[in-house]
Amino acid sequence: MRARACCGLLSLVALVAAGACSSSPAAPAAVSTASPQLLSPGNGSQVANQSQPVTLVVQNAAGSKAGTTYTFEVASDVAFTAKVQTKDGILEGTGGQTSVKLDPLPAAKDYFWRARAQAPGGTGGFSDLFKFTVGPAVTLAAPAPISPLTNAETNPRPALRVTNASRSGSTGAITYKFEIARDAGFGSIVVSATTTEGVNETGYIPTSDLPTRSLLFWRASAIDAANALTSTPSTTQSFTPLPFSQAETVAQQLGVVLWPGRVPPGSVGHATMGDNWQVQTLHYLPRNVFFQSPDAEMIRIFDLLDRGFDPDAAAAWMNGNGYPTAALWYPPPEKGVIGLQYVYLASRNKVFVNGTWEVVLRLE
Repeated sequence: MRARACCGLLSLVALVAAGACSSSPAAPAAVSTASPQLLSPGNGSQVANQSQPVTLVVQNAAGSKAGTTYTFEVASDVAFTAKVQTKDGILEGTGGQTSVKLDPLPAAKDYFWRARAQAPGGTGGFSDLFKFTVGPAVTLAAPAPISPLTNAETNPRPALRVTNASRSGSTGAITYKFEIARDAGFGSIVVSATTTEGVNETGYIPTSDLPTRSLLFWRASAIDAANALTSTPSTTQSFTPLPFSQAETVAQQLGVVLWPGRVPPGSVGHATMGDNWQVQTLHYLPRNVFFQSPDAEMIRIFDLLDRGFDPDAAAAWMNGNGYPTAALWYPPPEKGVIGLQYVYLASRNKVFVNGTWEVVLRLE
């Protein structure tokens, strides 16, 4: 009996040993792939719609090896159940970072993005998510030119004026770029300047004289720097600067714009400045008043005379076009003067067409 038990025990040990020898080898451990680190756009970033397409950038996964690729996902919800774009199989970039350019996304929306790495032998988990917001769509129409319009004749420092550009969306501060060139293609720029937006319209006056008696071209573009947006240029207009007229020369000395609003018709050459048009301080004795002569009203009246207006028509044009005046015309043969508050504009020899006009202090 004892011999049989011993033999049975030996047989059991042999079976266990045989079973141990015949078992298959253990499977190799799975390769662990780290998640990449999200870099740009940063969490909570605001992306201007005009700066699209958005580029996603990650720091390469730690310990990555040759052949690693990346998957980028963009969704409109944190659970990524509403994915809007997936970029897969993106080869790992050099310099420690990998990036991918998205297709344009709808404006004025929040988005969430994440990424993961796929190394040979293992796929890593997704990174934490980042949120970014694409701003609203912003549009800027071309400003419309007001003056000078094509074929105009101007002084050497004309006021270039445009209506403010119409817009949509949440724009930033708008500026305007004015360009003056010798050619309609703007290959030869004479002046380029930027100015802030005005009320309803925006203007620019060159700070130095433009070339006179030369055909020039101008245009203006609206700029929204905050949204990296520039409108198409205004319709190109042409003009020819002429030397300053007599009235414009005095206006320059006074530091005033001769015609800041509507500009009267006609061309100069019908009158001459005589005596006392130099800028000076005069004393009106009856009221003991000291005043500057000439002033803007006086030189505007003279400019109209120089353009061929008669005195009554000059006063009527000013009052009807935003330049109020109380000027009164006392025609010859008695006087031939235009009465103002403290002075007369006297026509020499009582001739007011192609005449010479002088500033005379009123005595009464």
